[in-house]
Amino acid sequence: MNYTRHTLNTPYPVGPVHLYIFDVDDYTVMFDTGPFTIEALAYVKEKIDLKKLRYIFITHCHADHYGLENFLAKNTDATIFLPLMDHLKFKNLDKRISISRELLKSYGFDNKLIRDMETMLYNFVHSIPFPIDYEILEDSSWDAPVEFLLCPGHSKSDAVYLIGNYAITGDVLLDEIYQTPLFDIDYETLDRFNNYQAYCNTIKKMPTLKNYNILPGHREHTSIERIVTFYVMKTVERASIIKMYRELPVYQILKTILPQALNDPFTAYIKTSEILFFLDFLNNPDLLFSSLKEAGLLNEKLKQAIESLIKS
Repeated sequence: MNYTRHTLNTPYPVGPVHLYIFDVDDYTVMFDTGPFTIEALAYVKEKIDLKKLRYIFITHCHADHYGLENFLAKNTDATIFLPLMDHLKFKNLDKRISISRELLKSYGFDNKLIRDMETMLYNFVHSIPFPIDYEILEDSSWDAPVEFLLCPGHSKSDAVYLIGNYAITGDVLLDEIYQTPLFDIDYETLDRFNNYQAYCNTIKKMPTLKNYNILPGHREHTSIERIVTFYVMKTVERASIIKMYRELPVYQILKTILPQALNDPFTAYIKTSEILFFLDFLNNPDLLFSSLKEAGLLNEKLKQAIESLIKS
């Protein structure tokens, strides 16, 4: 099966992003859209045959992956699919902010920083045209040879798409990038979404992905073993820094280990997301240990690192 990788610059720290176009019979299938920038829009108009697009699948609704969805919905006949959790994120934005506010208060954050973080989130969402005219991935069907696996952890909605011998993995598998497990809300429990538990469940799906050629959202793919080892080692390393402060409120942990983050609401949000992930890990390291073991990814390096953290 033939495919083309298109790489677009982004204004975000993660750097350039890939989108993929697959030829299927007399039509094409697109995976992700690139960011909402003038450069990306001009590139897509020039380099991609929009008339041949029949389906567009979004791995997750972070700005660099879905930014041109609105344009493509208006200017192509393609059917666009978004994961359910992304649909709910846009539909329940005010509710998401409201619940997040109460959680941040319970973590010890002051009202000013909470307001600044809320403003940052609102501005970030509204800086990109809202998705329109899409179908919910989990509730839909299509006649293209595409299957999907839900692999949350980085976000609630991460989807991996399988087509032929390829797996389009978005931000699920990134080489030498620690993709922050972002703080979000579980709409069923009206509480915090547990990225750590989700990541451990995703780890168990890695044996399936070993059967495919990985097409990542950023950089080049190396191996699942290398990427998971990097991610888990970074988790252990950073969790060890906050271990002695784990009984403190999250705000106090952040203020203690990274006080400069409090000067910027985006950095505060990112680092708060990581601290919550690390605390969940410290409270139940056996969950990650057993998930890695079940997936055949528990190498000696990871085993020693996790056991050392538990014993220290």
